[in-house]
Amino acid sequence: MITHFYPAALRIITCVVAVCSAVSATLLGTVPPPDGLNVLDPADLRAIAVVLTMALGVVVPIGVLMVDSLKCLLLKACVFAAAGFGNAMMLSPLIVVPFQGTPTLLAVISSLALTIASIITYMESVERRNARRRANT
Repeated sequence: MITHFYPAALRIITCVVAVCSAVSATLLGTVPPPDGLNVLDPADLRAIAVVLTMALGVVVPIGVLMVDSLKCLLLKACVFAAAGFGNAMMLSPLIVVPFQGTPTLLAVISSLALTIASIITYMESVERRNARRRANT
């Protein structure tokens, strides 16, 4: 059942992940570096967080849209899991800014939903393939 809606959900939810990640990274990039860090350089921490969020939350998920929606499902699950973890990193109390929590949380939830949907779609395709193989034997 989910395989029927997966291509549309992939396009829509990937756009949500990308937009929310871009908003989150932009908000983090415009504020001053966090205070109170003794070991890490605050400016470097902010720069790394912005680059990781843009790479894992915007560039890679948009790149996934260029592949056929029902191909490489396990790779897509891994990509969206990485996007979710990359955005979850932005929820740290050390680097979060006031409005940033909401789009970051939406990106994490959307990434998690696409990870689960990709795995379920993969499992359905394996089940269908096995059923065809048993029917031909």
